[in-house]
Amino acid sequence: MIDSKYAMVDGASIHYLSREEEGAKNPLIIMLHGFPENAHTWEALMALLPTSLDIIAPDLPGYHLSSPLLNEKDYQVPSLISRMAAFIKKVKKGRQVILLGHDWGGAIAWPLAAFHQTLISKLIIVNAAHPSCFTRAIKTSPLQREKSQYIATLIDRNAERILSDTDFQLLKNMIGNRLFEQESSYSRKLLNDWREPEILSAMLSYYRQMPQQVPQMSVSKKVLDDIRIPEIFIHRPTLLLWGEQDDAFDLSVIDKIEHYVPQITKRFNSSASHWLHREKPEWVQKEMIDFIET
Repeated sequence: MIDSKYAMVDGASIHYLSREEEGAKNPLIIMLHGFPENAHTWEALMALLPTSLDIIAPDLPGYHLSSPLLNEKDYQVPSLISRMAAFIKKVKKGRQVILLGHDWGGAIAWPLAAFHQTLISKLIIVNAAHPSCFTRAIKTSPLQREKSQYIATLIDRNAERILSDTDFQLLKNMIGNRLFEQESSYSRKLLNDWREPEILSAMLSYYRQMPQQVPQMSVSKKVLDDIRIPEIFIHRPTLLLWGEQDDAFDLSVIDKIEHYVPQITKRFNSSASHWLHREKPEWVQKEMIDFIET
């Protein structure tokens, strides 16, 4: 059974889905979702994972039922990392933590594992670029810059109105129109979130506060040369699961990732997209169990 719970972290509440066996000291998987989703994206995968694993899936700060943050600067990556590290400390309760992140959840999970490595034992990433590799790709790969141009719409000061006036077509296109044609309970939750101005602004703040904005396609060589690549090293066993039909990321974002993540295992699914965890939950579950039990 999945429960709905809340934790207070640094003056704001974080809502999370919980499937935990009381007092059992099972390994704990903490699942961080991406944009423009919420914790319910993990339900199909949660249902497949054995009950010998406890699971906690929070709504990221400002998303769905988690409180919006007071200041837009609270959505800067270092602040989000600190907040989610504090959340993990609060819910960990002596258990071994396996951190799982997708998309923006992965963008937080990578540096969280780098800078708070004593909190977690293993890291699992689903279609989320390592920050060092992503920065290098937008410097060197025109295809990655092209794939990331959608971010310009999301950081526009009129983004809320643009998205609302088009009935969130850009977000529906990103996530897959089929989900909305089926009118599932999950698609209804997403639309309800997006229609709440405070939630939508919080979600867009993640992009507006990105440490490195994506240059335009016509950018000069000098601007590209001036982009500094951060050095973020992860010394925990890491599993990277990748849907190869990803519209957001070119495969150049995982070139030479071993330099930053020496203990990495990579697994590719040729028929899945950016939304691998929802499209192929059985495949993801099998790869996860193999990795956790190794």
